[in-house]
Amino acid sequence: MRFLGPTSTPLLNEETGPMVRRALQRARMIGNFATVQVIVQGIGFASGILLVRYLDQREYGFFTIANTMQGTISVLADMGISIGLVSIGGRVWQDRNRFGQLIRTAQKLRWKLGGLATVIVIPILYLMLARNGSSPFYCLLLIAFILAGIAAQLSFSVLSVVPRLCSDIPRIQKIDLTGAIARLVALIGCAFLFLNAGIAVLIGSAAALLQFVMMRRYVGGVIDLDASENEDDRRAMLGFVKNQAPNAIFFCVQGQITIFLISFFGHHVGAVAEIGALGRLAMIFAILGQLLTNIFVPAFARAHTVRRLAWQYALITGGVTVFAGCMLAAAAFFPDQFLLVLGQQYAHLHRELFLMVAGTVANVIVSTIWLLNSAKAWIRGSWLYIPLTVATQIALIPSTDFSSVKSLLLFNLISTLPLLFLNILLTYRGFRSLSAETTAA
Repeated sequence: MRFLGPTSTPLLNEETGPMVRRALQRARMIGNFATVQVIVQGIGFASGILLVRYLDQREYGFFTIANTMQGTISVLADMGISIGLVSIGGRVWQDRNRFGQLIRTAQKLRWKLGGLATVIVIPILYLMLARNGSSPFYCLLLIAFILAGIAAQLSFSVLSVVPRLCSDIPRIQKIDLTGAIARLVALIGCAFLFLNAGIAVLIGSAAALLQFVMMRRYVGGVIDLDASENEDDRRAMLGFVKNQAPNAIFFCVQGQITIFLISFFGHHVGAVAEIGALGRLAMIFAILGQLLTNIFVPAFARAHTVRRLAWQYALITGGVTVFAGCMLAAAAFFPDQFLLVLGQQYAHLHRELFLMVAGTVANVIVSTIWLLNSAKAWIRGSWLYIPLTVATQIALIPSTDFSSVKSLLLFNLISTLPLLFLNILLTYRGFRSLSAETTAA
């Protein structure tokens, strides 16, 4: 078989050569990033499994509640700010001072929202812990440790946009790896001495603080951290916040609804621990989430032609769907191998495992489409998610046992479907609008 002859067209010419080189360069970047993320997420997974196997169900239940509510505060402190950061940052990231103005503006807004979210969530957290048997002193101790972590996370999440939009993948990897190793080493050390839910939360907060310090030192060399606020950015992000606040609040509650419901309607804290332990297996998808957040979504935000956006969208969503489908099949056919990782006290959760993975798969696909839509600000009409989901859940109430882990996981899975269909509709409308603008130009 002859591939090239005297009259054959070269495989690499002046036009295709740079394209192929860029494709190979991007493939190497993705491969290197994925390799390091496998290590990072493997370390994070080991930390999570150490807690699942080492802590008794009562302590792990407390840890699950504390961890869930910490995440709730982080989500409520955003409410659309990250959308503004990526969409505006995709246009100004090459201007040191201008990018600094954007970051400074976002930080101040996030701290204000974070303070408000803390005031609202902390009493609920105290009630959930007390409802499941925690003493008042232990409740207050867990709350103090959570607030320490939130203080670091509020700024870190804003600053992390800088290396993402600048495609500084090695820096992201270094910070992720350092935080993961520090947390695992601290947990192993405490496991030989003393380890409970409070110590586990404190270690997580300390690791978050370490990552924040590293990120701030890096960002200070890339942008102007002393830049003043930009009023245009502030108005734009407030517009995103006003548009997304109802959605963000509802999405936050919806994302943690199984923990909320089982905490108040479950018969014992062990049910909370079971949901938390099964949730640890969802970390299998964490590598995919890091790839989306740090590589694919920023690249999608920087693309502007319809053709390029369409190709990137198809490749990203198609790849995520195939991977998610493989994980769901594995959970269906090899449940014992999955549950072996969690330990003997969770070995009976076969059906619950499949429902947990199915719910995670649905959320991963929805989150992927949402991130892509958000990167291009294709979010008008996203408020419809609230009435659609509420209607779905009201219809499910008569057939749901809110004290059963299996029943709640099925409730959570079905509740995800309205958001999936709505995001597909937002994508269609976004591409149609962009095509119309291109044609008009």
